[in-house]
Amino acid sequence: MNDLLDTHAAEVLEVLSVGIMLADETGAVSYANRAALECLCIEREGLKEINIRGMFRQNAGKKDIMLRTKGKDRITVRLNRITLSGGCSVVVLTDITEIHQLEQELLKMDKLATVGELTSGIAHEIRNPLAGIKTTAQALKGEIPDNDHRVAYISRIIVEIDRLNKLLLNFFDFAKPKDLNVQACDLKRVIEDTVFLMQDSALRNHVQVMEFYPPGQISIRADSDLLQQVLMNVFINAVQAMHSGGRMEVHLADKGSQVEIIVKDTGKGIPENIRNRIFDPFFTTKPKGIGLGLSISYRLVKMHSGNISFATGPRGTTFTITLPKEVAM
Repeated sequence: MNDLLDTHAAEVLEVLSVGIMLADETGAVSYANRAALECLCIEREGLKEINIRGMFRQNAGKKDIMLRTKGKDRITVRLNRITLSGGCSVVVLTDITEIHQLEQELLKMDKLATVGELTSGIAHEIRNPLAGIKTTAQALKGEIPDNDHRVAYISRIIVEIDRLNKLLLNFFDFAKPKDLNVQACDLKRVIEDTVFLMQDSALRNHVQVMEFYPPGQISIRADSDLLQQVLMNVFINAVQAMHSGGRMEVHLADKGSQVEIIVKDTGKGIPENIRNRIFDPFFTTKPKGIGLGLSISYRLVKMHSGNISFATGPRGTTFTITLPKEVAM
């Protein structure tokens, strides 16, 4: 039995899906299996440069680190250090990227729910006195002759109150999105209608809009109005990212049980220091923005059991929206 174990031990280590590294009493790594080399993105010759003492704090046996793969993707790896006889150590490397992403998703949804409750309460407190102010202003306007110069001031007050009311409606949409009205819809038509609605904005910003659709109709069950709201937020975000003009591409793809909407712009990309915040409520880099557009879009996509993500660089940003053809209710 021991002979059989010795014969196949190396082969077993090489086929394991988790990474295994062996280190001597000084921490120098003498062996790493295929999975470990792939996690660390190194060749076997590069093992001589690795010392596990630099990976762990003193007496620490576990650590999560973020690594960049050869494809430039970021992965999260959990390192477990186990001490062996003679002072040697084995380090187990486990790719926990999906677990980490799920934890981040749960934290984000929890944050959105908490901020939503706070936003709803504040919006209610503002809206009630605002309604009283508008009623008073309208009554005052009715008592003043039309040719009185003060009518213009009162009209301006009413216009600004209406603008604030629209802002509060955005808060309510974020705090408590409408229930889904799921129906069969032509996704291509939904996208085309949304592109039509933002064409004027694109023209003002000297942005060329290009649309790419597969042949035939792509029908999904979803709330077309809320999907249009998602797309409008993403389209406007893309157009506003191109201050000196550019090109926005919209791609629709049929992925079997899912559909994929890809929105590309040729802007300067999202700075690295804010990339993890763009879906946060009230975070914005725009002087007149309130930072709810992408937050609302994120929540609406999640309500459809879908996913929204982005990739960005100096040549532009790409948003990818994935939706199931059948929403789980």
